[in-house]
Amino acid sequence: MKAGRLWRLPCRSMAAFAILAGLGAGMLVAADAPTKPEATETKEKVAEDAGKTPKSTPTKLDYIDEMIREAWEQANVKPSKMCTDEEFLRRVYLDILGRIPNIEEANGFLKSKESGKRAKLVNYLLEQPDYAKNFATQWSILLVGRGRQERQVDKGELTAWVRRQITAERPWHEIVYDLITANGSNKENGAVNYTLAHLEFGAVPLTSITTRVFLGQQIQCTQCHDHPSNDWKQADFWGINAFFKGIHREDVMKETKTGAEVYDHTDLSDNPVDSYASYDKRNGLVGIAFPRFLDGRKIPQGTEVTNRREALAKFVADPKNMDLARAFVNRMWGHFMGRGFVQPVDDFGPHNPASHPELLDKLAEEFQASNYDMKALIRWITASEAYNLTSMMTKANEKDETLFSHMSLKPMTPEQLFDSLITATAAHKASGGDTSKRRDEWLKQFVFTFANDEGEEGSSFQGTIPQALMMMNGDLMEQAVSGKPGSFLNDLAAHASRKSGVSTMVNEMFLAALSRYPTTAEKNKASSALQSSPDTAYILEDLFWALLNSNEFVLNH
Repeated sequence: MKAGRLWRLPCRSMAAFAILAGLGAGMLVAADAPTKPEATETKEKVAEDAGKTPKSTPTKLDYIDEMIREAWEQANVKPSKMCTDEEFLRRVYLDILGRIPNIEEANGFLKSKESGKRAKLVNYLLEQPDYAKNFATQWSILLVGRGRQERQVDKGELTAWVRRQITAERPWHEIVYDLITANGSNKENGAVNYTLAHLEFGAVPLTSITTRVFLGQQIQCTQCHDHPSNDWKQADFWGINAFFKGIHREDVMKETKTGAEVYDHTDLSDNPVDSYASYDKRNGLVGIAFPRFLDGRKIPQGTEVTNRREALAKFVADPKNMDLARAFVNRMWGHFMGRGFVQPVDDFGPHNPASHPELLDKLAEEFQASNYDMKALIRWITASEAYNLTSMMTKANEKDETLFSHMSLKPMTPEQLFDSLITATAAHKASGGDTSKRRDEWLKQFVFTFANDEGEEGSSFQGTIPQALMMMNGDLMEQAVSGKPGSFLNDLAAHASRKSGVSTMVNEMFLAALSRYPTTAEKNKASSALQSSPDTAYILEDLFWALLNSNEFVLNH
């Protein structure tokens, strides 16, 4: 697609704009029922698909539904209908794999009449390589950010390390322990890069992110003063900071063939000398803080501690630490449901109570009992009634923002958007050259465009004008709808003759972009446009462009 396409569309393919306008107005799946399969699901059918039956004996999945329903009844809120198979399919692919399904995957699921196919799909996705890839990408962003790092931080090695841990199905508390205590070369041990990324200003950032990401407790404001709405004191922040004193970082150089010395890697180690943190109090005096946990416990006197980070990790990653379990459960619930029981997901405390405190605690207990099994937690959440609701609100729940009576609309992250465009269009095959290099270039453009007014990186597609223009006219979109050899559109046109394949082309375009079949109205408009023009290829490009630029494509619903 050339930059001038917006000027040419009105005179070449009004059908594309008609479809795009319809999708934008409807926000999600249009009101007209899809051509196939059935557009509605009964609660009994969803329960069966989730691996349960409505009259089954109680399981540890049942209490999730029971507690959510109890909150609906107390608030006099009625839930939306169950989502269709099309909605569930696209939603669960984005949530677990970080991309939409391809045509073959979508067709296979939608045409299946197998009992319990939703739960079986979740199990299938959890065994795919993209599962570990997706969550490793998310966690590396949480741990060190999306942006460009200094040379001492090798984000690629960190991501690869996290991916290996997830692939090996290591318990979450063990992963946390290794991240906090990591030593050695940041090339040989990717976990080292987490600490390296936050050592500036006396490891103040490392103090803040460790408690926030792993325990869900934002103690950063107590760096300068006592917390205004809970019991945290300034000394609590600096007591945690003291665990990070004595960390030693050394850049290691290597000699090139020309004899020049260049940076190779960074080594991280711990100095065993006694350490403490000093800080300025509000009264102008200087405070001294020795290593102390958030619950007030100190390292026992007489205990030889050569690595204070190990002592901190034993506290944070203790399998019995409910704060660790709650924080992870809440973050994962927020990932799948669009918001956590505590929102923001990393801001626990009496100032920010949970919407369903008993459910959060029970899920955290079950997560601990499973030995911090991430896959088990994902299965529980995706099998819940709340996760299987449609995102279409009703008058009875349109004001609900906390009770999960309908699925929240979740804007795609830049990574989800990029990978979904690639899945739908095969643009990488049409671009030629080094695909990995092109991917890096495209993703950098996405991340730059997604930055907010303060210059910080955005986490999702929010529909700003720069984002929309990049979607419509960017290099990736040009490749996506180019129809070049190797692309989806080229293959589509080659395998469907104009006379007998119009219906097939329309169905597959919608399936590729939106993971559903077109409605009757959409199919009629698109077919009419294709049959009325001698330039079939150009009309295909316009129609596909409209689908990829619709709200329905850029939102996870």
